[in-house]
Amino acid sequence: MTRQRNFDKAAMAVKLMPVFTGHGYEGASVSELVTVSGLLRGSLYAAYGSKLGIFVAGLEQLPPITKLTDEQLDFVIVGLLEVAPNNPVVKDFFKKYLATADKNELALKIGSVILAKTN
Repeated sequence: MTRQRNFDKAAMAVKLMPVFTGHGYEGASVSELVTVSGLLRGSLYAAYGSKLGIFVAGLEQLPPITKLTDEQLDFVIVGLLEVAPNNPVVKDFFKKYLATADKNELALKIGSVILAKTN
């Protein structure tokens, strides 16, 4: 008999987004995800399967592109730059997610965020 999950997977994925935005996908350690979540490593793996599963669960919680907060946009940038090029699941997510976005507006918004971080 498995134990019943005592946390909301979607809310936890949102809570863990800053770990990825703060360190990038590769720099985000499972140990830090465990610390920030307050869960045991086994509970995270049981819920999401992997670090990638946590990241994808975060992607699934994003609002429409026009309603992204700055922190959520940072998460999108990490996904586009670090994860999507090497992962077909994340690449496919972004193809669908960005399909209706105004590409010029999105490029300006992303570019502005990246430039602001260089100052």
